[in-house]
Amino acid sequence: MTLTLGNDLTGSVAREVSEASRKSSGLGESLTTGNNKFVEVVDGFLGSSLRDSEIVLGAIAKNTAYSINMLTITDEYLKTISAALQGGLKTIGSAGPLSADKLAVLQKNLNDKRSQVDLMIKTADFDGKALLSGGARSTDVQVGLSMADKLTLKVTDIGTGKLFRSSVATKLNDHIANTPAGTYTYHKNATELATDRNANINLVVVGLNNAGGAGTGSAMTDANFETALNAVITADSSVASFLNKAAPLSLAQIQLAGGANTRTFVDMHAGDIRALMGDANARAEMLAILGDNAATNISVAGNEANRTLAQDVFTNALNTIRAEQASVSNQKQNVVEAADALRATTNVTQKAADSYLKTDYVMTAQQYSETIRTMVASITALQAANKIPEAAQRLIDALAR
Repeated sequence: MTLTLGNDLTGSVAREVSEASRKSSGLGESLTTGNNKFVEVVDGFLGSSLRDSEIVLGAIAKNTAYSINMLTITDEYLKTISAALQGGLKTIGSAGPLSADKLAVLQKNLNDKRSQVDLMIKTADFDGKALLSGGARSTDVQVGLSMADKLTLKVTDIGTGKLFRSSVATKLNDHIANTPAGTYTYHKNATELATDRNANINLVVVGLNNAGGAGTGSAMTDANFETALNAVITADSSVASFLNKAAPLSLAQIQLAGGANTRTFVDMHAGDIRALMGDANARAEMLAILGDNAATNISVAGNEANRTLAQDVFTNALNTIRAEQASVSNQKQNVVEAADALRATTNVTQKAADSYLKTDYVMTAQQYSETIRTMVASITALQAANKIPEAAQRLIDALAR
């Protein structure tokens, strides 16, 4: 039966059907796209804000992979360098009472190990960063929405001979770095001292030479050097034993100052270091022991001083690498944990945003079904209403006959 405009229900039913049709269209689109088309204004604002945070957190979490990869590659280079240094120590240990020609072969092998280490340091690269030559000295990793939420990654600069230092040079550098700026005159303030320390500058050498670092003060005096060396020897007596073997010219000056040739670095008196620094040959020997790229010569038979220094330099280099490996591993673990926390936060934020913006398929399907039933019921009611006057007309027609 066709609907008639004369029926009083036609207007209201048409409006009801139109509204139900619009709602069912929105519900159908919600079911199709997964995005709730009927989000309230407040819910939309909250959900969109959470979605923005989720997007930013996701990008930050992905960027942590860059830092993790950088540290992983650094660690691989450090492993290779440590293996080469171990080989060098084996070579030095083999240089006992051998003939000159055999020592020459061992010296070449040792030089090759040093060259290999130097090459690995130079070629350690990631995204244009010289990882072991200062390029990764300070790298910030953002681990939160705020710019203040960051981790600072540090890989020590061991390039340009900085790895091959003697143990006494390393200990003197540590002592100077942990002493208030200005104590040793070359570094006038904490900023200058921190700048050179962060760059792994040889603090004692630049201080004695009054050049090569960020300091703007005067040269480290012989008295300053004596104070620093005495402090190091007091803290670690093995330093004195090492210098007794590795610095014969300096030892001779201390013995000369003693008069009876009995004093050594172990029991030296005040002024002994200043006396040896006043001798050109002894000073040159001491600076060579303290400098970067220290010599590792084992080719001269019977030269105990050279072999002592060579073994000390390689051992100290290996210890430096081990310490750096531990530092890199610890930093990598910190970044991994931060990345895991970021991903967890991102997932929670995503779920929170979805609770406001995404379609609840169970509820939406029920609403969609109810809307369709409403439309069907409205049309059915209108059709039933149209049949009442039709029945009356048939009754009148029947009576007229």
